[in-house]
Amino acid sequence: MLNDIWFHKYRIIKLLGRGGTANVYLAEHILLNSFRAIKFISKNYPQYEILRKEAQILKNLKHSSIPIIYDIEENDNGSYIVEEYLEGMTLQEYVEANGPLREDIMIPFILKLCDLILYLHSTQKPILYLDLKPENIIISDSDIKLIDFGSAVYRDATDNELLHFGTKGYAAPELYDKCGIDERCDVYGIGMLMYFMTTGKPVNPRVSYIDHIDDIRKCSKKIKAIISRCLKFHPSQRYASVLQLNRHLSALVQKNAIAMKSSQSIRIAVAGAQPRMGVTHLAFCLIGYLMNQNYPCLYKEENLSGCVWQVKSRYHIIPRENGLYRYRGMWMLPKELSNHADNLNYRVTVLDYGCLTVENRKDFLAAEIRILVMGAKDWELDQAEQVLDMVAEYKDILYVFNYLNGVQFHQVLKSMKGKNCLRMPYITDPFAKLPKKNGNDFFHELTQSVIL
Repeated sequence: MLNDIWFHKYRIIKLLGRGGTANVYLAEHILLNSFRAIKFISKNYPQYEILRKEAQILKNLKHSSIPIIYDIEENDNGSYIVEEYLEGMTLQEYVEANGPLREDIMIPFILKLCDLILYLHSTQKPILYLDLKPENIIISDSDIKLIDFGSAVYRDATDNELLHFGTKGYAAPELYDKCGIDERCDVYGIGMLMYFMTTGKPVNPRVSYIDHIDDIRKCSKKIKAIISRCLKFHPSQRYASVLQLNRHLSALVQKNAIAMKSSQSIRIAVAGAQPRMGVTHLAFCLIGYLMNQNYPCLYKEENLSGCVWQVKSRYHIIPRENGLYRYRGMWMLPKELSNHADNLNYRVTVLDYGCLTVENRKDFLAAEIRILVMGAKDWELDQAEQVLDMVAEYKDILYVFNYLNGVQFHQVLKSMKGKNCLRMPYITDPFAKLPKKNGNDFFHELTQSVIL
């Protein structure tokens, strides 16, 4: 086969690689005297028609990290994708040669990859890559190129796909249990690449587990937290999008992992699907956690429960000149003075809307962070469904489920179709120090993606 002339213009020089679905050859364009890579997919392969879609996907993509497609040929033997030949080494070879990568080397590579995956997810017909692994990334002159789109699918066509490919060990678990797939499969893939680059350990597809990220010594706690979140088994517990992951990593580059600049402030809106869902309880717990992290916080009452007035009356609290009440170190502003909050300077303001309604929906959605407290008992489902309809078009809402055990929560995850869901731990006193076992972990997870 070497020195054969294909399609009257490509001289085959050597076999570059052989995979389970295709062979890739180095070829020379005879007239142009330039190199090309030719990927050959045999018609004898059982899933030939599915793999041919790679050519259709690639021909419409234009990104600096995607190889240029010059030509697509076909004959009785199969399909031939003629693309840009990339000089360099795979990420697998790069890490093998250099060992585990320092964070200042690894993060820029991952940010470039995030930019590329965001491009795929944002095209007119969004594309899921689904097979992120070290062998599919070429590193050349400190830049990256993503190759082998044989497992990629159009986002809107995933329900019609008979098979979802991906390399076991690196691919998201939902690809193999017939669950719905979405952009968070690629979030998982990026997490596995970060794990590999940080540890230097390739994943063994025959082993169903990997060493816990917390056991890795040469890795900061912030990077460990990011990797851990990417690799959550349930998609709803991962980053909701690659954009969210990209923002978190970018914050680390700026040495500003979870805090905004002092001149900026953030509003966190909390509302419930119905009364007595624990909205105010969660708001107070959240403020307590943030205060413990040295964030100046304000509780702002945006409902008619009169909670602040009741606290004030029971404990005989005298308001300050600005109308604020302070109880056990926590600053509160009652509903009747809520318009006064614009003149108050707090890093974080937690807005308690009580129940989400048609009347307060607009204000709730105007906050930078939106948290909905939900119930999942049989008698709570009607209200939960109504609220879900009210915010259906918003993908970045955090859903907190209260009064559920672990088994019930896992059942909820299946019905929430990939939304961002967390389970509220049992906390008796919202003003007390949070229990280390569950409380701190929950609120760390809740705020990790939002206080940026």
